[in-house]
Amino acid sequence: MTANDALASYLGPDLFVRLGWERLSLDQRDAILSVFRSGLNAGAASGAVMMIEELLIDGRVVVCDDGSTWETCPQGAEAIEEWGEGSLVAVHRGMLYKLDEWEAVAVEALQL
Repeated sequence: MTANDALASYLGPDLFVRLGWERLSLDQRDAILSVFRSGLNAGAASGAVMMIEELLIDGRVVVCDDGSTWETCPQGAEAIEEWGEGSLVAVHRGMLYKLDEWEAVAVEALQL
């Protein structure tokens, strides 16, 4: 998944239909996505995102500093292990996003 794909997934398809995304040039798309990145980074500074506090079961279980716990598949675990503890992340629409590199993996809330 590319950085732009991850962000587009985060924002949802409805927004891209309304923007006429397929008719925009690559420069226009990059400009629009940069606005969203700036907003998300501002959210990170205000505490709207979480930090990975601990990785369990080879990266399959993610414990965040806000107390939330998330589970992913083995393929997602590989990416999350590369991100490592201390990474800033956000969860939206069943995806865990690493904010500084714009990667994402599918997750589900885990009740312990």
